[in-house]
Amino acid sequence: MTTASQETKTRTAFLALDYVTYIVANFSHDAAVAERASSALATARAAKLPVFHVVQEQMRDQIHPLLAPVGDEPVLGKATIGAFATTDLDKSLRAAGIGRVIIAGVATSGTVLSTARWAFDVGYEVVVCADACADPDPKAHSALVDESVFPQSWIGLWRIARVVTSDELTGVVGAVGP
Repeated sequence: MTTASQETKTRTAFLALDYVTYIVANFSHDAAVAERASSALATARAAKLPVFHVVQEQMRDQIHPLLAPVGDEPVLGKATIGAFATTDLDKSLRAAGIGRVIIAGVATSGTVLSTARWAFDVGYEVVVCADACADPDPKAHSALVDESVFPQSWIGLWRIARVVTSDELTGVVGAVGP
């Protein structure tokens, strides 16, 4: 069990996954997802959390304007679905002392699911900002982020992550600090 004092010591980073204009426009069931992801990103930045943008290698220069990197925020190019396998994300997070990741991305059944499971498997605490994620199939998105859809399923992200909304993120970030 994690105590409140242990929780405040866990350094947190925000991961913006596959937020490129083409992917948001073509692989999201939710036209407002970039706006909510931008709000979540603003919350993370206000809390001075490290931010990592991870996108397909060939799309590194196509980041959605609402989620454009600021300052020295890294943009990592990947060659696989998840954010870890073909990048130095894990090395960068560990070097920064990160123990918890907040994930927002498109698509929920692709990069979000893959990245969340990998992060959990290698020891990170995972928070998924559900309304800052989207999928081409709204039913798949719901099945992954809403425990009430398939409560007996093991595929749901709630099994390995704390699932919150962008509005709830302020409380999460405030509780954990940078």
